[in-house]
Amino acid sequence: MKYLTDFCARTDLTTKYGNNALLLYALQLRFELSDIVSIASDALTDGGNDKKCDLIYVDQDTGVAVIAQGYMKQTPKVGNLAPGNKASDLNTAAAWVFSQNPDDVPEQIREQVRLLQSSIESNSISTIYFWFVHNLEQNNPQIKEELATMQSTARALVKSVFPRNEVDVFAVEVGNETIEKWYNAASKQITITDTFEVETPKVGFELIGENWKAYITAVSAKWLKQQYDTYKDDLFSGNPRNYLGSGKKKNKINLGIMETIKQQPNNFWACNNGITALVNDYTIVEIENEKKLSISGITIINGAQTTGAISNVETLKDAWIPIRFIVCHHTDIINDIITNNNKQNEILPSDLRSNDKTQNRLRSEFAPYTKLYYSGGRRGNVRPSRSKEILDPYVVAQALLAFHGDCVTAYNAKNDLWRSDQLYSNIFPECLTATHIIFTYSLARAIDSYKLDLQQKSNERTEVEEKQYKYLSKRGSKMLLLYTVSKCMESVMGNKITDSWTLSFNDNSDFDAVILLWKTLIKTILPFAYSHLDPVLKDGLKSKEQSEKAADTVVGLFTAVTDTIRPQLQTFAQAVTHS
Repeated sequence: MKYLTDFCARTDLTTKYGNNALLLYALQLRFELSDIVSIASDALTDGGNDKKCDLIYVDQDTGVAVIAQGYMKQTPKVGNLAPGNKASDLNTAAAWVFSQNPDDVPEQIREQVRLLQSSIESNSISTIYFWFVHNLEQNNPQIKEELATMQSTARALVKSVFPRNEVDVFAVEVGNETIEKWYNAASKQITITDTFEVETPKVGFELIGENWKAYITAVSAKWLKQQYDTYKDDLFSGNPRNYLGSGKKKNKINLGIMETIKQQPNNFWACNNGITALVNDYTIVEIENEKKLSISGITIINGAQTTGAISNVETLKDAWIPIRFIVCHHTDIINDIITNNNKQNEILPSDLRSNDKTQNRLRSEFAPYTKLYYSGGRRGNVRPSRSKEILDPYVVAQALLAFHGDCVTAYNAKNDLWRSDQLYSNIFPECLTATHIIFTYSLARAIDSYKLDLQQKSNERTEVEEKQYKYLSKRGSKMLLLYTVSKCMESVMGNKITDSWTLSFNDNSDFDAVILLWKTLIKTILPFAYSHLDPVLKDGLKSKEQSEKAADTVVGLFTAVTDTIRPQLQTFAQAVTHS
């Protein structure tokens, strides 16, 4: 298993998260997440009363949620199977996450359950996965049976609780074989290696380039549906995205594809842009003036939405879909093919900003910090080295905006921070430096780290620590605390700060060290803060006025005791520079 070598090298996960490390690793692979640490801070729910939910991940942008239960065998041997009872635990998880009243849910998972349910009600979530993640082989028939039963039960439960919302539920075993497929997919490899005959109209033509060849033809809609029914998302292993469904409002295009093939099957070839697939090889045999095509291996790199939409039509009529099968064994060219074939996909807000002069300058400023990676919104084909700390551009924007006065927008409008001209110019002004990004981003990461410390204390948490942990478990707590800490900075430094954009650490060479500096400050401020900040989060972080009022109260209390605790602040203050 190639993935095991990569996973074992992920000390950023294994040292912090223990038995949950593999679960987070699988989540990151499957959804190509950059800042898994920030996500873990919100999504991990593993604890004494988690109701069999080790993780609840909700992504409103993609319309996907994952509820997961993990199992890690410490010394796995060939032939070891995962225990079936762990799969059945997902039934318990489903019963709690779809509870009629989230207020009755244990505090350990309450906030994530509220987020999931509100996301379903607003049609922001259309697909929910229940994962059983483990590091063993996937040959236990009991698990397959348990998951099939659980999937049916969960679907019925969702239908009863949310009758007006279109949500699909899948129960998935994520063991060695599945994680290996996701690892290969992240490396843009073809995971389906079977050889099979393609159902075509018996006509087509071949083009040959210097480092590639291609066969252009059409495929039967029924043949395409058969492949999707057989291989599911493995069919899109080289694609930047899988099928996104048709129930969400944003997927009206997929609904249109379904309507076209149902109502105008004879015209579908002319109405659809078609599919591009990478294959390991193809063979064309001409018999009685008819061409027969067989392929070896396949990944659809463009056309996932067409494939998924067609495959979700119950009664499919005869129709043809344009397709080209490409053979190429040069990695750089494959990456170019994948990238350029997906230029028409949804453009992220950060894509549109990635080449402006501010982002170009910031990338050059980050160059000396060899252990940090800041993309400036630019998506590349090569995954950054895992030895580097990856600064997610959206979390960067959130941290900057919250630190400089607007934690409510930072929390509630993540994508708008890059999309809105006004917000973007406020967050990324000409004066912004790489060192200030490190300063604010490391504060966000320190809050995540402190929450994890409290979580891992579990039953050993003191009464005060328990209240702090409950606060940090609420939606919006990180952005509100980040804002509050920024307002305390003059008291921390002991002098006036004329320009908060100039705040930075004297030494940025060790990212872990600056996180530790922030954590000492968080431990000092949070005991003054949580009781005043907590009421602001009663219904989520929504009120700028309440946030400012609560933060000002904390600043007043903190300032009153700074002379007494000055020795505790000295180390931090001496490590920071400003004007």
